[in-house]
Amino acid sequence: MSLTLAAPPAPPAPPAPPAALMPAPPVTRTRQLPIPPAGSTPTPPESTRPHRDAALDFVRFACLIVVVALHSMMSSAELGVRGEVVPTVALSGSLGFTIASWFYQIMPLFFAIGGYAALSQWRRTQAKGGTWADYLSVRLRRLVAPVTVLIILAGLGVEIASELGASPELIAEAGRRIGQPLWFLAVYVGLTSLVPLAARFHARAPRRTVLALAGAVAVVDTVVAISGVTGLGYLNFLLVWPLIQQFGFFFHDAMHRPVRSGLLWTVAVLAVTVLGGLVALGVHSPNMLVNLNPPTGALVLLGLAQIALLRLGHAWLSSLVAGGRARSVVERDTQARIWDRLIAWGNKYGMHVYLWHMSVVITLIGVQGGLASLLAAAPHGTGLGLSTVILPPVESAWWWMNRPVWLILVFAASAGVAVLAAKADVPKNETLVKFVRTITEGIRAAGGVILPLSQRPRHGAGQRPHPRNRQLHRAILAVGLAVIGIAIALLAGIAPFIWAAAAAVLLLGSLVIAAELPGVDGPSRLRP
Repeated sequence: MSLTLAAPPAPPAPPAPPAALMPAPPVTRTRQLPIPPAGSTPTPPESTRPHRDAALDFVRFACLIVVVALHSMMSSAELGVRGEVVPTVALSGSLGFTIASWFYQIMPLFFAIGGYAALSQWRRTQAKGGTWADYLSVRLRRLVAPVTVLIILAGLGVEIASELGASPELIAEAGRRIGQPLWFLAVYVGLTSLVPLAARFHARAPRRTVLALAGAVAVVDTVVAISGVTGLGYLNFLLVWPLIQQFGFFFHDAMHRPVRSGLLWTVAVLAVTVLGGLVALGVHSPNMLVNLNPPTGALVLLGLAQIALLRLGHAWLSSLVAGGRARSVVERDTQARIWDRLIAWGNKYGMHVYLWHMSVVITLIGVQGGLASLLAAAPHGTGLGLSTVILPPVESAWWWMNRPVWLILVFAASAGVAVLAAKADVPKNETLVKFVRTITEGIRAAGGVILPLSQRPRHGAGQRPHPRNRQLHRAILAVGLAVIGIAIALLAGIAPFIWAAAAAVLLLGSLVIAAELPGVDGPSRLRP
């Protein structure tokens, strides 16, 4: 693959025909061209911009790595008094963990980058003449298909472990832990479905939209603080994440404008200062992980600071991943290729790593605990010392010493499982639709429902729903089935397997409906 690191400036070209506005083939890596000086060029049309930003792709993948590392550090187990394996949560009660949470709580940054990517994709869809149905069909497929594979395969794995004699407590804990990261997918699917509407609000009244959402978050936080009813805080799931997504929209619009360093530093410092003051007053928890469930205004302030700092460092990151920090052309080319392969791997497998890492962690802990239990049960206590070596007390000196090895093992295993999971995909859209139609026609034929063509009732022109209304109804149903399916796996877990099966059926139904969305009123104008 050829590599283009720089290009001489060229005079402005006349407007090109629509066909010339299509992205260039992947032979030329236009997304890693050096960032031009701030303010040197006007904002280009959406259809002429690179489809991916290497620096933001790197940051997004780095956020997933932070989440995997955090969950791996917190997930642990100890031996009980009878030698049984007792799952436990590590670190959460320590002061150091609370202080570190201000740095490792990266979910606001992730949602903001997601907003940037979603707005970019939506505007490209519009530029190609596509509709909300086209956009939603592609997005649901990318988000729902991997989680469907996870729920089916992990559910079967937990069920097999149960049949092999694993304790009900461990099975229940495994089912909950594997489903725990899925809250992110449930929220993300909902946000994805609302991007066209959110983009319209952003285009018409960007500041008023942000102020309205921020005011609503403040009202919810105030009511919770006054009433003490923490359950009301879950209303912020409908406010905090859409607000942070809007930050990503602002970031998208600012990418081709001059970097206003003074303003960005002021925003970052002011956001952190206000957050610190609210924590000191007891309005928000000092632990940013506690502020995640339910989400509070603390995440809004933290996300505002994170997105401001990202804007300040974006040019530096872009230069880094393009090899611009190297001293020679050869070294720059080598570094750029390495970064490109790493980012490409992250784009392809990052979501699979996120979805499967808890399954990997639970499996490794299960193997660890099983071996430690066998050694602890050895006669005369001969294996008791070795059992504590394999499964040391949480936060003991030996536990801390083997954490680097533990993290390397989790990352390596998660990467391998992610590559395999990516191959176990849900059938293609055409296959799903054909299969469902075949089953439906078979059921109708078996029940004698199919009538001769001349006897079928015909709808009048006034009775037939408008194509756009049919699209809307199907889109709402597809999103609803996806969110409910993920919620079942999140709240009920994937054990016993009946819960995994119910979630999988709903998710597959969502995929089938999403696959038909672009064809509701004729063939789709977009081709994936």
